[in-house]
Amino acid sequence: MKNKLKRDKNKTMTNQVYEKLEDLIVFCKIEPGTILTELEISDMIGAGRTPVREALRLLANESLVSISRIGILITETSATTQLRLLEVRRSILHLCIDKAIVRLTELDKKDLKELIESVDEVDDVEFLYWLKKRHRILANCSKNPFIYEELKNVQGLSNRFWYFYAKKEDHKDGQRLHKQILEAVIKEDKDEAVKAVDELIDYLEEFVRIHSI
Repeated sequence: MKNKLKRDKNKTMTNQVYEKLEDLIVFCKIEPGTILTELEISDMIGAGRTPVREALRLLANESLVSISRIGILITETSATTQLRLLEVRRSILHLCIDKAIVRLTELDKKDLKELIESVDEVDDVEFLYWLKKRHRILANCSKNPFIYEELKNVQGLSNRFWYFYAKKEDHKDGQRLHKQILEAVIKEDKDEAVKAVDELIDYLEEFVRIHSI
């Protein structure tokens, strides 16, 4: 029963299924390398085949699953893949903060300050949802919707690797590094923001290398 979907009338069924499956995959409730059928997934979470099929397509776009005739493969955890994803994340975040600083509004600053104030209060699991909100708000500051889509596409696998290995002190380091980026954007200090992004990605690359041994 713990894997069953809790219905939310404010979201489409596809979005609800997507979010539920994303959580199960990112938190490794479904092990990497597992092969399932659409019917097994539908029974697991208590949802119809159509929203499950649509949600799986979204997850495939983020490389969290691979869809084939033999079934739905939950993508394996790979250090090489993680490092390549981080190369892309570095470039996207550089672009994001560059455009955000140029196009920043006072309302954007308010949203960023609220994010900074809330991050110290989240636990390890809630940190994932804080990160999702951060991606959305920071991308919104750039006024470029394509940046948000690209951030989403590279984030899922990164999150799963992180939650598979991260300990409490790692989460604290992650929170600190993400805050530094937001604080630099609020100050509209591009050099400091770029440095903060590089510090975060350098940290994550080292994290991957440590846990790939």
